[in-house]
Amino acid sequence: MGVKVDFEVHPFKAVRFIGKEVVVGKKNPVPELWNHILNDGTNDLLQSLPERVSPKGDTIGWMGEYNPQTQEFVYIAGIFAEPNAAVPNGFSYRDIPDCLMGIGWIQGTTSHLEKGAHGKTEKIMRANGYEPDYSVVGISMEYYSFEKYANIQEDGMNLFTFGYYLPCKEMA
Repeated sequence: MGVKVDFEVHPFKAVRFIGKEVVVGKKNPVPELWNHILNDGTNDLLQSLPERVSPKGDTIGWMGEYNPQTQEFVYIAGIFAEPNAAVPNGFSYRDIPDCLMGIGWIQGTTSHLEKGAHGKTEKIMRANGYEPDYSVVGISMEYYSFEKYANIQEDGMNLFTFGYYLPCKEMA
């Protein structure tokens, strides 16, 4: 099976995104960041936060603050929490305001669905009459559902589902 992409648009309610942060540029520290977070107790701490609003076990990769001069951006691995949630010491946060969110649901038999996800989501978004909107918040996010992504064995037979979130607006 190839990769299948579905598209949805939803009003997105404001949240505080809490996690651990790295800068991505010439080097990509993201795989190492996820390895640490998932194995050193960091994700367990995030999942146990009383103000967490993302479903139990789900993790999100937040991307934003792109610098065109250095071609670097900030990547934060974490969870959604209530808008005024307390941030544990040593963690980063970003507040995400209410916005219209386009979601590309990418499905395939491999767990490596994040590759090219931005382009695939933008393409299906435009085919559905929407375009990216960075005017409210200049971000995109990778959504890893525990049930549909993280808890699945990679054996070539199972279907992984990966979400790519991109603020959007209707095309003029």
